[in-house]
Amino acid sequence: MTINRDKFGALLFLTLALIYGYYIKDIPLLYGDEDAAFNAQTMPTAVAWLMGVVSFLQLVLPPRTEVHNLRDAFVGLQWRKVILLSVLMIFYGLTIRYLGFIISTSIFLLIGFMILGERRIKVLLGASIPVVVVFWFLLAKLMGVYLAPGDLFQIFG
Repeated sequence: MTINRDKFGALLFLTLALIYGYYIKDIPLLYGDEDAAFNAQTMPTAVAWLMGVVSFLQLVLPPRTEVHNLRDAFVGLQWRKVILLSVLMIFYGLTIRYLGFIISTSIFLLIGFMILGERRIKVLLGASIPVVVVFWFLLAKLMGVYLAPGDLFQIFG
């Protein structure tokens, strides 16, 4: 069996898109949101469709590189970064309820950028904290999405 890295990745992402899209219907909607133009299922549906279409196109279009065997598809990947980012995502999921959206997401982005190789402190702070604050403002203030401040803020009043 021969397969190149791009086709194997596209097949994995297409499978993920199909599974993700299947479970979107399990996301509960608020009463009256069934007919709303934008509800809790809208963005996950868009992500599933976008990921499915892009991965399907990647799968059916001609490969950019020569065909390798499956073992060679994994040679040369940066596994240390993958593992560190996976651990960071787990940390983020465990701390967002306690620290709140702004602090937890800022820490996630700062450490994530450092794992990916950025070392300039101005870039780290400029690319993470303003992005988080603007995103929080858009979600919480303009769109009315409730983001809990975190248990830490409730403890300290």
